[in-house]
Amino acid sequence: MKILLSWVATMHDFLKEPGPDGKKVSTDGPTFNFHRLFYEGYDKHIILTSAANHEPDPKTEMLVGEVKAAFKNHIIESHYMGISDVIDLFEIKTKVESFLIEKYKDDVIDIFFSPGTSAMQMAWYLIHTTLDLNTRLLQVRPKKFSRSNEPELLEIKTERSLTPYSAIVRSESVTKHKEDYIITESIQGVYNRANKIAQTDTVTTLITGESGTGKEHLARHIHSTSARNGKKFIAINCSAFTDELLESRLFGYKKGAFTGALNDHKGFFEEAKGGTIFLDEIGDITSYMQQVLLRVLQEKIIMPIGESKETKVDVRIIAATNRDLVELCRQEKFRWDLYYRLTVAELMLPSLRDRSKEERNQLIDLFLKSKKQLFKRPKILKLTKAAKDSLLAYPFPGNVREMENLIEQLYVFNEGEIEVVDLPQRITQPADDAKLDWKSIEKLHIQKVLKLTNNNKEKAREILDYGSINTLMKKIKEYNIQ
Repeated sequence: MKILLSWVATMHDFLKEPGPDGKKVSTDGPTFNFHRLFYEGYDKHIILTSAANHEPDPKTEMLVGEVKAAFKNHIIESHYMGISDVIDLFEIKTKVESFLIEKYKDDVIDIFFSPGTSAMQMAWYLIHTTLDLNTRLLQVRPKKFSRSNEPELLEIKTERSLTPYSAIVRSESVTKHKEDYIITESIQGVYNRANKIAQTDTVTTLITGESGTGKEHLARHIHSTSARNGKKFIAINCSAFTDELLESRLFGYKKGAFTGALNDHKGFFEEAKGGTIFLDEIGDITSYMQQVLLRVLQEKIIMPIGESKETKVDVRIIAATNRDLVELCRQEKFRWDLYYRLTVAELMLPSLRDRSKEERNQLIDLFLKSKKQLFKRPKILKLTKAAKDSLLAYPFPGNVREMENLIEQLYVFNEGEIEVVDLPQRITQPADDAKLDWKSIEKLHIQKVLKLTNNNKEKAREILDYGSINTLMKKIKEYNIQ
């Protein structure tokens, strides 16, 4: 299919004063002239407006109606893009390219370049040069500037980028906000991938990782670096609700839908219109809610409880889980089709114990500094070397969240230098399986191998690759292995 695409020319497509026939659309405007002179060969013309679906745009609908009436064989339709700021290049580019990739990636697309703001025109240029779509940029030379004294259709020739999909365009605020979270080396790659996801407006994302690894922070990062950053980010822990309560929270309900429904109530999907919904602990929802969410992802529609009319929703969905969804799918506890819908883009955050000692040290220093502000202390708490070493040796099974909470606890109960004795017992006297030092790990491994070999020490020696049985016996005695 061959598509003509353009923005509505808010000024030039309309008359300043109604004409003698009372009409307000200019028959000499760019859209009318294109249809009169150059439209032949197109299957459809899509006129884009910055307005949102819930905000009817009378001018655009008037223009579409007048062009349809004048050119009865031409197919024209409007499309509402929901652009909140018509000079925000990043928002315009993100929303338009997502629209094209989702709807028209296999079609021939001619872009009428002239109508629109300068940011809209720049977005056309970037989309044409960086996306692997079959596009052309067209403009019309008015007859007063034409040698033939007739309007001329011209193609704007450009060179395409060698790295499609890679353009990152963003207007940065002059005010820089302090970050209370440090992106250390082992998660830098995850955040780099998240930045690419943020550029593509329709991509559903699944974030995996243990509890406390920073999944919600990563989701907020995607939202704040996307074109949706001016809209709401709403996070909900799916495991904290029953089906009935979760459904009513997400989709809303009508007055009288159930006992206690005294008024109409908007759900999170409607509240987050234009923004982002973060569904945490998605692996804990029931098969019923899996089916409901699958339909939302597929159709992008919701139906409030007690309502008979479906509502179109415009939100980005980011889900997260600390569970193995693939294994749950194999056990038929999670739907494969929902899993595939969620994992269009997947990100995995490593546990704190899998991150380097240097990174853990950076995080401790960061939280010591940031919690000084929170507790309004005149000085940052200092750790003795022994106390710092104890923290660095502890595996933090609760990950970054546990470390942050621990630093807060230290500020609550201490004002001077932190000694080892000031640390919680779980850190100073951890169980063997919670220690990170080599001797503790070696002891656990020897115990495991002895159990596997039914306490056959010669077989255990072979598996452990010790040079002699004496070495194994020495280790057993050293570690007091029974």
